[in-house]
Amino acid sequence: MSDPMDPDATKAEHRRSGRFGRFAKISSMTAGFAARQFTQKVVGAFQNEEQREDNRRKALKTSAEQIADGLGQLKGAAMKVGQMLSIDPELIPDEMADALARLQTEAPPMSFATVKAEVEAALGMSLDEAFSEFGPAPVGSASIGQVHRATTVDGQDVAVKIQYPGIADTIESDMKNLGTLLNLARAKISRERVDAYLDELTEVIKRESDYLAEADNLERFQTVLKDVEGVRVPLPVFDLSRPNLLVMEYVEGTRLSTWITEAPEEDRLRAGTRLIQSYITMMHDHQTLHADPHPGNFLVDDAGRIVFLDLGCVRDYDRTFTDGLLHIIIAMWRHDVDALMVGLEECGFATQGIDPELIYEWLGLVLAPLLTRGPFDYGTWNIQEQGVRFVKKHPALLNFHPPREALFYLRVLAGLRGLMGTGGVKIDAYRLARDGVKARGYM
Repeated sequence: MSDPMDPDATKAEHRRSGRFGRFAKISSMTAGFAARQFTQKVVGAFQNEEQREDNRRKALKTSAEQIADGLGQLKGAAMKVGQMLSIDPELIPDEMADALARLQTEAPPMSFATVKAEVEAALGMSLDEAFSEFGPAPVGSASIGQVHRATTVDGQDVAVKIQYPGIADTIESDMKNLGTLLNLARAKISRERVDAYLDELTEVIKRESDYLAEADNLERFQTVLKDVEGVRVPLPVFDLSRPNLLVMEYVEGTRLSTWITEAPEEDRLRAGTRLIQSYITMMHDHQTLHADPHPGNFLVDDAGRIVFLDLGCVRDYDRTFTDGLLHIIIAMWRHDVDALMVGLEECGFATQGIDPELIYEWLGLVLAPLLTRGPFDYGTWNIQEQGVRFVKKHPALLNFHPPREALFYLRVLAGLRGLMGTGGVKIDAYRLARDGVKARGYM
């Protein structure tokens, strides 16, 4: 084990012996997963259906635990993929999602010696020259960096996010290496969609590794969300930010995922409404999206405002796409199958060879919150189970898939669905969507 006070040793830990070492780690995970799949199939030939299903679940759980351990150690793009997969029920089985979910909070930190060395190298000055106080223990961790609380020399309370050494150089190789593993683990979707997901994810993570771009996003979203009541974005400190170092206003608060399970029903409903209104505003007024809705990226401050903490993962869109999404939901409200197919084509969905009525029925299932009048109970909405049954009954839907541009948008919907379900928030998404569409002149 490395000395936690030795920056060179800790750097070596986070580089994981460079690209070859990371490749070897991911290859080992892939081989282990494939071997367990093969063994399960061989043994399953001599078992009844109940025994096969039980063994399948156990094998998946074992693989998921080992994969989560490996991705957490590697950090970088590898860990980011794990975090994102944990909130997307279409891409991987439940057993794997449960294990990967802990990547949100259990990543091993950098030592303070490494943090100090990285901050001083980025700023070209000693830690004491830049900060009057600097907490040695991290207050948060992410896939490509970790966060410390500090006070600037002029007395401002700030959060300092430091990128893991050398992690930006591993993004493309990590994503290529993860392709095989993700294709083995995919649950219900085609290899082509997995590859599109990885291409899209690679581009966004590469942008996310530029902390100066994230500082710009923090400033930009002050304007994007200024008209949404009850939300807040921390201000960046540009003078102390660098490509691998982000300094921003420190905000006290409670993690939204914790707060939303404990707050009174009225407060939870208000928070859920504000969150949905924020995303409607982003997409349909500004053609942009905070595209990483995992629970660690939101706080609720002392005034009850939702705080968007991480603006590194932002996806911008062409207006044709965002307008097309509105045309799709309007067509669903009007039960207009022909208009629905036009909207899907406008957005780039693959629909060839599929009965339009079947697509209409499928979207009626997956868009239920936006189509159901009155408060919708996300906690009892088991869309994954319903979706699996429906696709098994109608396998032609395996050829219906979104363009790569839609993948982060769909991830956001999955993340919001998870938050609402965890918090037991019964929200009238239908009314919010109708009001939003009318306010923007589309109906």
